[in-house]
Amino acid sequence: MRKLLLTTLFLAVPTGQAIAGAWEAKTMRQPLANREVERPLILTKGWLQFDLGVDWKVAQGYWTSEGEAADFEYARWTYTTERIGIQYGVTNRSELEFAFPVHYLRLENDTLGTDTRDFGLGDPSFTYTFEVLRRTAPLTSVVLYGHAKLPAGNESPGEYIGGPNAITKFVMTSGTFDYTLGAAAKQQAGPVAIRLGGGYTYRQAAVVQYLVEIEQYQFAGRIKPGDVLHGTGGLTIQAGPVALDGAVTGRMRGETRIGTTGEGGLGNDQLDAVAASDGWSLDATASLIVQPSRGIDLIGGVGIPLRGEDLQFFPIEDIHPTRGLTYSGTLQMRF
Repeated sequence: MRKLLLTTLFLAVPTGQAIAGAWEAKTMRQPLANREVERPLILTKGWLQFDLGVDWKVAQGYWTSEGEAADFEYARWTYTTERIGIQYGVTNRSELEFAFPVHYLRLENDTLGTDTRDFGLGDPSFTYTFEVLRRTAPLTSVVLYGHAKLPAGNESPGEYIGGPNAITKFVMTSGTFDYTLGAAAKQQAGPVAIRLGGGYTYRQAAVVQYLVEIEQYQFAGRIKPGDVLHGTGGLTIQAGPVALDGAVTGRMRGETRIGTTGEGGLGNDQLDAVAASDGWSLDATASLIVQPSRGIDLIGGVGIPLRGEDLQFFPIEDIHPTRGLTYSGTLQMRF
């Protein structure tokens, strides 16, 4: 009888995690903070996020070779990006992100009486981010990332003869592969979070249809856009389910080179630098983030150009952007 009683008591006493584990809820997802200031710089493991957004810019003008703002006299340039983004938290320390943009463009010129519109695919990209450090309460998040842009947009302007009325297509890509390596950090202090980041973008040379090489009588020239060194500083302030975010981004761009492909394995040997194609730019962004639930964010923002570079490759915004406010709206959904 005593042996039976001891056996019964032993089975009734909890033995720690081994017994309780059978009754615990199992999930592969890591916790995700409700507030923006408490979230790390990667999407935590097991979460899937979809971004649906649009960016809309009506250009006010351009930048001169001295970096001064100048206005278009008779033209209006509308540049929009409609985008779909997918992010997935792969592991405890990493995420993958894919972006698929399309563009609607419109150029109006009162003097020439033209109104040209176009719609087409942009350049898709993917990013792998690895978090090297994370601490909570308060949050500290430090990441390294690699980003690649693939040329998929239209790179032919259509006919070269017949004047402006013959141009029915806009170039929507630089036509080059771009590779970026960078790092970023985020530090929370109560309802405030500070972000710092920077990186280097290498732009690979390519033969493109929009570049006419008249010296060698080739309708497709070779271009090597200038590499870009960039840095960003940002601040987020949380107030309940609403967050205000502001950031400033600076870029240093190298010279763009064009020409014909060289012989052998040195294809860039015959490229000549385009005068005043390098320089630096500065942009600011301001955003309002509304978070009605853990799974949904609504983001509205505006991009403000503070300084730019000489407009030499219009309408290729990917090399030298026009000057104008960019309004954006994004719906983020997480599952």
